[in-house]
Amino acid sequence: MKPFASALIGITTLRKAWHFAFVLRDELLRRPVTQSRYAEIFTDRTDPFGYEVKPFEFEKFEAAIELLDVARNGACFERAWEIGCAEGVLTARLARICERLSAVDFIPLVLERARVRCQEFSNISFSKWDLKSDPAPGPFDLIVITDVLGSMARGDIRRARDKVVSALTPGGYLLYGDCLGELNRRRIQANWWGRLLRRGPRNIHRFVAAHPALVEIARRETPMHLLALFRNGQ
Repeated sequence: MKPFASALIGITTLRKAWHFAFVLRDELLRRPVTQSRYAEIFTDRTDPFGYEVKPFEFEKFEAAIELLDVARNGACFERAWEIGCAEGVLTARLARICERLSAVDFIPLVLERARVRCQEFSNISFSKWDLKSDPAPGPFDLIVITDVLGSMARGDIRRARDKVVSALTPGGYLLYGDCLGELNRRRIQANWWGRLLRRGPRNIHRFVAAHPALVEIARRETPMHLLALFRNGQ
């Protein structure tokens, strides 16, 4: 191998190693995003996570609706609950397949934006609700929770899972989803400590699936998201 080519390979390897080390450090030091920080993010600008413009977000929404279409078999869900509705991008899609839809978030600003987006629908109610501290309403025959659990700490994920499942009707459906992140982050989260700390969608999915009341019906992975549909078997 020529010296120049060998040097390029060495530089590329070092860059990859540096990037992996950076992602590892970031993952080890990661702390759950606070409510005040989320509020700041949405105050700074609309659609801060690109739900309206990023192709992989469109793929997530399409996959979510496809999973739900299989479950509902042509009928509408009678009473549905969307946890973490944000600015209502998925909410507007869910409204078309639900008779009644309760959409909740803990940030008043995003709820107002969601109301404006979904003003053509008369079957949606919006309310401020905190997954960590507020009691669960219910019961619901469909609960949707996407891009929420992945930002929570290990103990909060357990409490959130149990609270959400408690709000399901017998035979009701739970749709869980989260962003997989970049490849290095996925590799790091696949390690034993990632599983122990429930970092990343695949580890959270395993934990949700382990709930004794839930039976997994279907699962989909898009290039950037994991989605799983469960049924309450109790």
